[in-house]
Amino acid sequence: MGQNDTQSLMATWLGTVIVFVGLIVFALRPFLPHEVLLTVGAVLIANACFLIARTQHLGIATSGLAGGMLLYAALPIQLFVWPAYFVVPIILAGLVTGLRTGRASFLSGGTMGSLGSREWPCVAIIAIVAGLALVAWVWFLNPDLNRLRAMLPEWPVLGLIAAGVTFSVVNAILEEFIWRGIFLRWFMTFMPTAFAVFVQALSFGAAHYLGFPSGFVGVGLAAIYGLMLGMLAVRANGILAAIVAHIAADAVIFTILAIA
Repeated sequence: MGQNDTQSLMATWLGTVIVFVGLIVFALRPFLPHEVLLTVGAVLIANACFLIARTQHLGIATSGLAGGMLLYAALPIQLFVWPAYFVVPIILAGLVTGLRTGRASFLSGGTMGSLGSREWPCVAIIAIVAGLALVAWVWFLNPDLNRLRAMLPEWPVLGLIAAGVTFSVVNAILEEFIWRGIFLRWFMTFMPTAFAVFVQALSFGAAHYLGFPSGFVGVGLAAIYGLMLGMLAVRANGILAAIVAHIAADAVIFTILAIA
């Protein structure tokens, strides 16, 4: 191995470590000052642009996504709105990845895979389990949902149905593209599949500390859900089946907020 190869390999591993540290910081973002989020987010973007050398394009996309999400999380709370906190990091990561490896390499994270007779039973089971878990979380823990309810538009019934369908589809596509389309596929390039599914599930759970379900119980429930979606994405060799299952859960969330 020549000196250039050695330096490239070292840059790859250092870049990988930086991404993992960034994901840990992202998991802890509700408890960290904005200055830390800005600093680590900027480091991740720089890592995506300059440091990750021999890794696949998914490593660049992952660093760009994590960096973008951290930078966005450091903005004033008034600007932290759905779906911007997903869309803006995706656009930023797409630009960085496109400059490094080509636009098509980033879009490959949206590989659909199969959705046939092998996947539909899994989709149905995940959708039912997730729906029941969400209802149980609200029923038994009686969480304060006022902050999330305030985000719903004050529209008539038909308008709310349209908003619910839009939210469920768009949110499912965005989250699956990030966690199962980019993060999971990148983890799978350098660690065993089972461990990769577990790691992305932890990241997915941590991202929901302020979501629905929320708190530490919500993190645990979302991590289990992310584990199921990760296994489904691996089974289907793409994110389409996971998107369909995710749409069902998001529809339950919207319905609960609208009628509770």
